[in-house]
Amino acid sequence: MIAKNLSLIVLAAATMATAGCASSGYDEGGRGYETPDRVVMHPNGDDRSDRWRRRYSRTYSYNDDVYYQSCRNSPDPAGVIAGALIGGLIGNAVGQGGGRTGSTIAGVIVGGAVGAALTSNLDCEDRSYAYKSYHDGFNSGRAGSRYEWRNPHNDHRGEFRVDRYYDDPDGFHCANYTQTVYIDGRPQEARGRACRQPDGDWAVVD
Repeated sequence: MIAKNLSLIVLAAATMATAGCASSGYDEGGRGYETPDRVVMHPNGDDRSDRWRRRYSRTYSYNDDVYYQSCRNSPDPAGVIAGALIGGLIGNAVGQGGGRTGSTIAGVIVGGAVGAALTSNLDCEDRSYAYKSYHDGFNSGRAGSRYEWRNPHNDHRGEFRVDRYYDDPDGFHCANYTQTVYIDGRPQEARGRACRQPDGDWAVVD
């Protein structure tokens, strides 16, 4: 019964986030969602978590994310945190019973120096819209599709696209991406790579 109630809470939060984004300046351009990867054994006996840590040094959680660290108590107009796209509280609740401790739900984790560079010159409201575009872009499975956002309060805007999807040598699904943001009309471009962790979250790795 508890698990059923938790599922309803998560579903309701995600539904509210989607409704909020449609009316507050976010142009989805397309939607997509993939079920998080399950931990499976590799033919050589290694599980996916071990292979991930060997290739990318560590597994990332929302605690590593620059947006969550800086903006979790700030206005969230795109509903990213409330909608559990990178939501810590709901992520922890699911983790307690679903093996996803410290992870996010259908999330994107942008941490460290890479995250600081990717979101530089964006305030917390800007990042809320931008993160929604990251989530939709990575999960769409459609290379080349653009996901645009605009903050109606300051007219900052941006676009995000995945240039290419591919599998790395250890079988993890990765994506090369490009982001362009416009601050006071001036474009700023950033490129990088994200890969999908065994828990299903996309982690920007460089």
